[in-house]
Amino acid sequence: MRDEDQILLDRLRTGDQSAYEAIFKKYYKMLSAKAYFMLDDEMEAEDLVQTLFVSIWQKARFHSINTSLNAYLLRAVHNQCIMCLRKRKVSERRLNEYSLSLDEPIHEEAIESDRNEDTLNLAFNELPSQRQKAFKLVYMEDKKYKEAAHEMGLSVNSIKTHLKLAVKALQKKLINFK
Repeated sequence: MRDEDQILLDRLRTGDQSAYEAIFKKYYKMLSAKAYFMLDDEMEAEDLVQTLFVSIWQKARFHSINTSLNAYLLRAVHNQCIMCLRKRKVSERRLNEYSLSLDEPIHEEAIESDRNEDTLNLAFNELPSQRQKAFKLVYMEDKKYKEAAHEMGLSVNSIKTHLKLAVKALQKKLINFK
């Protein structure tokens, strides 16, 4: 006794397009559901099943079906889903590797920057208080020599001397820094 699927398959092999449409209508929802359960993405599942049916028609794969049509279609969808999941896994791994490669230099640069700042602060804190204050006023707060001198109660020449000595001391301490 020949079942309905075998009759449809035989009609399909003779080029009957209505048999192809009947097979599509009969199996599309079931195959899409199987693909959805494997892929967990409705659109991707539907696309996969549609692509499978197009491939079967265009490449005349129905000539090589030796098992039941149901078993062939289920196995074909299963295999396509496995390939899709593998591609997805490879893409995710590559994306993770790429994002990690971007994070590492930034992280290392941040650590290096923190070390540089710590070293600079340590060298700065070793300066006498008058030189620290003169340096902060002129170089960090962008004050003129005259303003810094007035604020510190010193002459402009004294401010210049403090700055000169502060810069020399910092250079000396930081020369072997990097």
